[in-house]
Amino acid sequence: MKSSIIGVLFLLIFTASIFAQVSPTPVINNEIRDGSSIRRRSMDLETFKRDADQPNLQAKSKDQLAKFVRIKEDFENIQKLENEIVQTYTSGKQINFKKIGEIANELFKRALRLNSNLFIPKSDKPSKIKKNDEQNPKSVRDLIVELDKAIGNFTSSPIFKETKLVDQKTAEKSQIQLEKIISLSEMLSQEAKKL
Repeated sequence: MKSSIIGVLFLLIFTASIFAQVSPTPVINNEIRDGSSIRRRSMDLETFKRDADQPNLQAKSKDQLAKFVRIKEDFENIQKLENEIVQTYTSGKQINFKKIGEIANELFKRALRLNSNLFIPKSDKPSKIKKNDEQNPKSVRDLIVELDKAIGNFTSSPIFKETKLVDQKTAEKSQIQLEKIISLSEMLSQEAKKL
């Protein structure tokens, strides 16, 4: 009896020592938490892609993967196109309004596609942003500044930073910012083509 109690006690101590040696958080998770948000988002995107490549999900996820690729491409391209607009406006002896108009038109198309892939379409009510901006025409410079600010607000949204599900209000704010980008890029394209 005494030897069986000692044996059970020894087994418990041995088991406890094994569990004490296991690291509660893997090193990779610590690296992710300490890394930049862009690196973390890239890793999340790659994880999503790998999950989509699994055989049991492959048939269902081909459309999701294609949609994801379009979202990622458009998200990156609206930022690149805005940088091109700013660079075109600020460099050179004369401002190339034709090129700004073309880039703004491409940005408009990318933002529209991103909106349709990222969010559930709203009802057919016209956007309040567009009505207000049409009443107060703005210069190309002002439109570029507002567009840059709207893109900055949109890309820094929690929907692109959080890996968990975001609340409805945050998603709606992001969609409003994207609609503002759509409206501003369309107006910029039209204004630049007039000059």
